[in-house]
Amino acid sequence: MTKYPVFWDESFKTLQDIIRLKDISTGLVFEITKFGGLLKTSEYLKVAESLGLETMISSRIEHPITLDWAKKIKKSFNYIDLNYEHYIEKTSK
Repeated sequence: MTKYPVFWDESFKTLQDIIRLKDISTGLVFEITKFGGLLKTSEYLKVAESLGLETMISSRIEHPITLDWAKKIKKSFNYIDLNYEHYIEKTSK
């Protein structure tokens, strides 16, 4: 294991991926739509936690409803990255 925290994001999409990455990871980054909704997110979160991995909930530039749901479940995760004001840039229009 590295002395620096390693969080995987795009490298996992299935339960098998979580198991494959468990020995080389500090944690995993979750987005609700990555797995198709809240039920799969909950299932994968439980598996990651049972393997001792830390978890982060994040948002891509998605529909505001998804962000609202992510904010509702954020206390289930070790880390939160749900402020996407830093992704938004005002144009001259």
